[in-house]
Amino acid sequence: MFEPATVRIACIALLVLGALFGGAGVALHVRGLLLADAVADGGGQAEAACFAAARRIGGDVAPTADGLRLAVPDTADQRTSLTDASGLLAFCPGMEMAYFCMGKGCGTDGKVAMRMELRRTGS
Repeated sequence: MFEPATVRIACIALLVLGALFGGAGVALHVRGLLLADAVADGGGQAEAACFAAARRIGGDVAPTADGLRLAVPDTADQRTSLTDASGLLAFCPGMEMAYFCMGKGCGTDGKVAMRMELRRTGS
């Protein structure tokens, strides 16, 4: 039906195409594994940026099991402190505000203090 030379050329072409598609599949799989590692590393960088932004606000920053706790014992300007607390959420995209307190009742010495706790979403 077909000449042996034509069959041989068709088989070689199919073998080469199969090898190319197989190699592309393996390359995509390896790329997915590498991207998963990069995303995991990026999560650590995002959390480090969040803690750095909390430290720039001032006060005591303490990591918790599922997020962070920020306590500013004396807030001179409450509007600025409230803006800083709101802005902190922008630096912590994987976290949500779990607790917030600002006023004289939040501190220990009668000064206006600010306390907030951020928790990882899904925790």
